Parts: sequence; C-alpha cells; structure tokens
Amino acid sequence: MVDPERDHGFVFDNQWFIDIHRSPFFDVDLENDRSIEDYVERILFSLATAINQRQPPVQWQLSSESRQR
Repeated sequence: MVDPERDHGFVFDNQWFIDIHRSPFFDVDLENDRSIEDYVERILFSLATAINQRQPPVQWQLSSESRQR
C-alpha cells in the first residue's frame, strides 16, 4: 500500500503513474503556499512530469483546413 507521507504526498495508480487528483502534494497548503505563485512554483515540475507520463505516444498534427463533407 502506498503511504502518501512517505512518498512525499504522491499517490500512484495501478500503473504506477502519479494520480494528480488523489495526491495531497497537489493540494493548496496555506501554511507553505502564501500565494498562487508559491503554489505553482512548488508543484510545476512535478505536475509537468505527471502530465507528460500520461500523454499517449502519438504525434499530433494541427491543420487549418476545414473538413467539410
């Protein structure tokens, strides 16, 4: 069983990815996070890593052409 206190506030899902919604690490801590900037600075690197882990390994293409049938 995962212990969020031992794992620095991260909770992992069954595939060992960080569960952003259940991890107390991503909760606002008013004792440490005195402003939005403090909160974002504290979580940004970990949040970006967690999101990158979840991205499917496909290439996206953006096109400005409309597809009308």
